[in-house]
Amino acid sequence: MARWSAVQTERPYPRIIVGAAILATDRVLGCARANPPEVAGMWEFPGGKVEPGETEVAALVRECAEELGVQVDVGARVGPEVPLPYGRGLLRVYRARLVGPDEPRPLEHAELRWLAADELDRVTWLPADRPIVEAVRPLLAAGAASG
Repeated sequence: MARWSAVQTERPYPRIIVGAAILATDRVLGCARANPPEVAGMWEFPGGKVEPGETEVAALVRECAEELGVQVDVGARVGPEVPLPYGRGLLRVYRARLVGPDEPRPLEHAELRWLAADELDRVTWLPADRPIVEAVRPLLAAGAASG
């Protein structure tokens, strides 16, 4: 008689996805997805999965280097923690700023754009990113006033 046993996989629960609201005075960096096809062309904040043993900040620094070719300084959380569809995890977005001379490049995205507060609604955001857009909007207005 064969016995079956459950295999324990190393997956943190819930899976944490981190994003960067990269701010530059009165603008935030938006990224158009290149894939998968069902979300290609929709906009998001850059970022990705936190790997086992990695902090959220370290994951965000790594993801920005991989996706955009830039180094970032990560600040405080922005907006709510957003549950992702189908229980795929939780999205947490942090304020960030570019450090160093490099400009962001679309290494994994179809397009990048620096968006002012009045331009945020001109692109189609992924549903999970929409609550973050609303949290970023007043930060951009404050940046415009101080910059």
